[in-house]
Amino acid sequence: MFTNKRLEKASELIKQRGTVSVQELMDYFQVSDMTIRRDLQKLEASGEFQRFHGGIRILDETPLDKRETVQLDEKKQIAQYCLNLLQPKDTIILDSGTTTYQIAIAIAEAQIRDITVITSSLTAAYRLREQEHVSLVMCGGELRHSSQSFVGSVARDFFENIYVNKAFIATGGITEKGFSTTSFAEAEIKQMMGKASAETYVVADSTKFGNRSLNFFAPLSQAHQVIADSGVSDEWRDMLREHGTELVRV
Repeated sequence: MFTNKRLEKASELIKQRGTVSVQELMDYFQVSDMTIRRDLQKLEASGEFQRFHGGIRILDETPLDKRETVQLDEKKQIAQYCLNLLQPKDTIILDSGTTTYQIAIAIAEAQIRDITVITSSLTAAYRLREQEHVSLVMCGGELRHSSQSFVGSVARDFFENIYVNKAFIATGGITEKGFSTTSFAEAEIKQMMGKASAETYVVADSTKFGNRSLNFFAPLSQAHQVIADSGVSDEWRDMLREHGTELVRV
């Protein structure tokens, strides 16, 4: 906790947006460049943030390319199960994340016909870009570089105005309280995705269970199914069942 009110507010802004420029902070607080740069030094010293040329970012998660290789076989198995849930003419939401990226790969390799994929993920969209059998839609918005996903008001408004058959949503943590993620901006988009779908599937490898991230985005009861690997215990199955949610272990 910062004792300086400006630092405290700056900390909140960075956590909400992921990345903030020096100019944005100067405009927000109406102070000089030198004042903001001194503030950024103090914020970086807290260990929560990292400065870069022209701004500062939150150190809230492992970079995407490093997360992609963690529990990779389990993520591929989860993706194959999700692939079997898809039907011709389905319209689905595909969230950003390393497990949902494996779903995009599975869709591309399976040559499923006549489905529409709506995504906030730049990496998923790039993987599906040449698949003529897939109608691909991106939400737009502000790109969050650490997750290669689009967030912000444009993305939020987009998901508020659509409705689909199925949504596949990634999560950074699962506890009795619900599903959580490291980013406030992404939590907001995940909330919109869940509301925009007839059936919501949360995908998570076993390392996410019992892990609590910074921002909760949905209660356990919002998921139709939680799809995980075989490393998840029966206790989690029973807890999810109490909330009306099925645990599928693949």
